[in-house]
This record gives sequence, C-alpha cells and structure tokens, in this order.
Amino acid sequence: MISVVIPLYNKEKYISQTLESVFNQTYQQFEVIVVNDGSTDKSLEIASRYTDSCLRIISTENRGVSAARNTGIELANNKWIAFLDADDWWDVAYLTEMLETISEHPEQRLFASGRSRVFTSEIERYHHQLLPEEGKVSILNYLEVIAHYLPPINSSNSIIKKEVFDEKGYFRIHQKRHEDHDLWLRLCKDEKIVLLNKNLSFYRKLEEATGSKGHYDALDFKVYLNTLAEVAASITNQNQDFFKMYCDRFIPVTYLKNCGQYSTEEDQMIWEYIRLLVSKKQQRLLKIVKPFPYEMIAKLGKMFTS
Repeated sequence: MISVVIPLYNKEKYISQTLESVFNQTYQQFEVIVVNDGSTDKSLEIASRYTDSCLRIISTENRGVSAARNTGIELANNKWIAFLDADDWWDVAYLTEMLETISEHPEQRLFASGRSRVFTSEIERYHHQLLPEEGKVSILNYLEVIAHYLPPINSSNSIIKKEVFDEKGYFRIHQKRHEDHDLWLRLCKDEKIVLLNKNLSFYRKLEEATGSKGHYDALDFKVYLNTLAEVAASITNQNQDFFKMYCDRFIPVTYLKNCGQYSTEEDQMIWEYIRLLVSKKQQRLLKIVKPFPYEMIAKLGKMFTS
C-alpha cells in the first residue's frame, strides 16, 4: 500500500539509521525504493548490505535530489508515496499512525505528521497556533500556514497519493534550492493537508547540506518566483490574502539576503517578479533599505512581516 522513496547522495553516516527506522516500523506492508544519485562515498555500499525483500536500490548518475525523488515516484508500485530523506528517520509507529489517519479521511490526498528538527545539541519541535492539539488531527490550509509560519509539510513527514503527481507535476529537476517548497505550492494551492500532530518524523538539520544556507542563485530564485506567479493566477479568492501575505514576507527577505551578488541583468529579472507579486508598500521599503547590508536590516525586526 505504501512506497517509501529515499533519495541517496553521500549520506554514509546516516543511511543505516534511516533505513532501519523504516524496516522497524510496526506496519510492514511497504516497499522501499532507494535512488542512489551517484554517491561517491560508501552510501551505496552500506545500503546494499540490507537484504530485505521489500528493498529496491536504483543507481543513477548524479542528477540532483529532485530527479532522484521523481525516479522513485515513477517506479513506485503503490498508490501512496511516503518520502524520507537519507539523513532523517521516523518513529516506529509513523506508518501505522499515518495510515490510520488516511483511513479516517478517505477523500483527502495529502497527509503530514508532526515533526522535529534535530540539531547537533538540541531537538526543536515544529509547532504554532494553527496546528491541532498534541495527538489530534486537523485539515490545514497550506497557504494560510505559510503566510505566518514554516510549511507544515516536508520531504520526510509527508505521504501523498501517487495520482496527485500525475495531475499536478513532479519535483522540478533544475531547482537547487526550495525544490520541495515549489512542489508543495503546486500540490497544495487547491488541496488541503491532513496533519496528525504527533512527533513521528525527525529531520536532521545539517549545516553543510541545508538548503536554507548559502547564496540563492538568481536563475534558481526565478524558477520559484515563476511558480508563485503561476499559483497567483489560479488560487481561489479566499486564499488571495494568505498568498499575498506569504509573498510580502518571503520574497523581500530572500531578495535582500542575496541581491548583493546579482548582476544588473539578474536584478532586473527578479524585479519583474517583485513588481508582480509584492505589494507596493513592500516594494517601496525594499528600495529604501536595499543599499544597506542585510545583517543591519535584519536587526530592524519585523519590517517585512508587519
């Protein structure tokens, strides 16, 4: 009933814990598809030590995490896709709890669990006031959540009906950052997420690998902004306000963090989307503060979220 898709690239330190968290699940009717994306360390060797009949390992040249996930989706034999990154892990009851939730909401197609970010010295639980009480289930409006908080869904706490990808598209393989956020926007613009608020998924926050660090290439940023423009043209009236709040929060901050490294042509390209997606008020603020270093701007607090 469940196909577990694990993209694998140079995670020799963590892949054993990831795989064992799947094989130790209290629910055992699943297949595991590990897509080895051209690893150059011992990741493939370690994964290949597992001889479970439910495990398939597919090796490809290095094409990036999106291509690896897409390969897993395409090869999946079951109607539900559970994503798990190769340095993350699940509680032993993850699949059992999630499948019970799925059975209670047969009309829904997007599901997520509660989760925690795991740092070197601490574990941080994902929580905010739009979530249901601990242990409870609610149906969330994705756009309402991201207007205020981090997304409720990620690549290790989600189970999605396979047919949704055929209808709305897969991960975009030419994106290096925010490829998962891009997909969630496209999937969730007109569908809700059923969230079981139990701490069942654990996302390892690796400083050397996280997509939230480093320079956001202008062409990569453009791809995401183009998705935002597509979503803006198709969302319902009731979601317009949430969407505008998100754009006014995310786009200015992201632009200010990275614009110092954009060429004049790249800056003009990004501004075409800013004029389309960001409110006039925020555009004026951007022009005022752009000359200052982002670190100085950040100290001003909530200028771009008020």
